[in-house]
Amino acid sequence: MKLFRPLIRLLALIAGALIGLGLFVIAVLAFLVFLLVRLLTGRKPDFQFRVNKNPWAARKPPAGEVVDVEAREVRDGPEPAPLPLRAPEQR
Repeated sequence: MKLFRPLIRLLALIAGALIGLGLFVIAVLAFLVFLLVRLLTGRKPDFQFRVNKNPWAARKPPAGEVVDVEAREVRDGPEPAPLPLRAPEQR
């Protein structure tokens, strides 16, 4: 009896380790097959998952036409006038 319980625990530990290792090997093989299929078909593997944070939100219409503008340098001018500070209005 004293030998039976530790032997069962050891067998359960070994069985769990083998199952875990088997699942890991299956996951690695599936990843490699996925990668190989993507490389052979010429598609770039896309590992980014696009999840809409709010699936009920309305879709935004596409932005209008893109306009290319010429950048210009802003010159230093006179100091801007300070904003007048007023006390908050009481309600």
